[in-house]
Amino acid sequence: MSARAPELLTPDEKRASDAVRALAAPHAEAAYRARLKREFVSGALAAPTRPLHAPIPLLRRPALAWAALPAAAAAALIVVSALNRGPTWELVASRGAGDALVDGVPVPLTRADELQRRLRRGARLRLPSDGEIEIALPGQMALQVTAGTDVTLPAAVGRWLGRSARASVAHGELRITTGAGFHGARLAVETPEAMVDVTGTTLAVICEPTGTCVCVLEGRVRVAGQAEGAGVMVSEGRRRYVFNDARPPESAEIRSNEQVSLREFREQKRAMMGGR
Repeated sequence: MSARAPELLTPDEKRASDAVRALAAPHAEAAYRARLKREFVSGALAAPTRPLHAPIPLLRRPALAWAALPAAAAAALIVVSALNRGPTWELVASRGAGDALVDGVPVPLTRADELQRRLRRGARLRLPSDGEIEIALPGQMALQVTAGTDVTLPAAVGRWLGRSARASVAHGELRITTGAGFHGARLAVETPEAMVDVTGTTLAVICEPTGTCVCVLEGRVRVAGQAEGAGVMVSEGRRRYVFNDARPPESAEIRSNEQVSLREFREQKRAMMGGR
C-alpha cells in the first residue's frame, strides 16, 4: 500500500487503493475471541517469545553501514598519510654573513635554529651575495643553495603516494643530489627559461643573465625550453643551455668547475642520501 497522498497516486495505484478500501473488515472467529478473553482476564496472555520483526543484518542496514564506513576509512587514511609522509627539511650547513630572506622574513645566517624553523616546503629562500646554505631531506635529496640565489623549496615526496615535487629558481645556482628514497620519484625545477625534470641524479641548475644552464654529473635529466615541447635528455657529463633570447639551446660538455663542485657535493652527502 502506498503511503503517498491520494492525489499523488498513479491511476493503477488509485484503483488498487479503492479496491482494498472497499473490502469488508474480517471478523475473528467466536472460539478465538473467547479464548483470548479468558487469557487476558486470567493474566495468562504471554508476551511474544520472539520479536515481531527480526533484526536487520548490518549489511542490510545501509544507514548504519555507511555511518561506520567513514570512521574506518578516516582512521585508515590517517595511518596511511602518516606512514606515507616524507622527511622534513634539515639545515646541514650555513656559511657567510648577512641575512637570508625566508618568505620575506630576514634571518641571520648565523641563526641556525631560526633557519631550521623557517625552512619548510614551499618556502621562498633568498640568500645574500656572500651566503650559502645546504639543506637535506635525509634519504631523498640534498640541495646546495649558492650565494645570491632565489629559490622556492620543494616538498618531500611521499613513500608511496605523491611521488612528485616542484621547485623554482628565479636566479642564482642550485645544486641537487638525490638519494635512495627518491627512486621512482620526480622533481620539476622551473626557471624563467626552462623546465628541468629530475628523476634521480646529481646536477646544477644555474640561472644567469643570459639564460639557464643545466649541468649533469650523474644520471640523466630532461631539459625543456619555453618553445621546445618535450625537451631533450641531458646525460651524464653534459650540459644544456637555454638562452633567454632568440638563440637556439646549446648542448656541450659539463662545465669543468661544476664537475668539481658537484662531485665534491655528492661525496659529502653520500652517507646522508643512502649512498650508491
